[in-house]
Amino acid sequence: MKKLLTLNSAGRLALRGANGYETEVRTEHPNVLLLIDTSGSMHGSKFEQAKSGAIDFAASAVNKGYYAALAIFGDRAAMVCDPTPDVKIFSSKLTRLSVGLVGSSTDLAAGLILAGKFPKLAAVVLVTDGQTTQEPALRAASLLKARGTEIICIGTDDADRQFLQKIATSANLAMHVSAGKLRSAMDDASRLLKG
Repeated sequence: MKKLLTLNSAGRLALRGANGYETEVRTEHPNVLLLIDTSGSMHGSKFEQAKSGAIDFAASAVNKGYYAALAIFGDRAAMVCDPTPDVKIFSSKLTRLSVGLVGSSTDLAAGLILAGKFPKLAAVVLVTDGQTTQEPALRAASLLKARGTEIICIGTDDADRQFLQKIATSANLAMHVSAGKLRSAMDDASRLLKG
């Protein structure tokens, strides 16, 4: 039986059989979660760099075929934007963020535990400037890696470079940059995503 590739009435890709029945073609898109530290130490231009870098990152990730999601962490973690291929939606949710929204200290484990709640997550890109309790964060990162989730880390200021290398899937996926280069480092991180 011949099948014709077409768009269905909802505008989605479908196969139409000779009998007229359509079967929607489902495509899987990998999800990437951008996890940004919004603790008190991220105030000022550093946070503005992170927000601009997040938009650049999302645009690059979407261009590579990913759906981009956004979460923040401080004392606790919160989802900001579910995975989307729409950078405008991602950007509009990002603009509402402020430092201290989920607490003033840095609990990296809370963010990684939130990431672990995604049923399918190809990668987590973590952005932080502070120190955290290491053991719970290492355990949460280990669970993500065991599921096949890649972890890329970007640290600035007081972030511990060696600790971030342990959190990342491999040491070369952890970088430490000056606060003024945070935006460009976040954009560079999109190049590390597997296409």
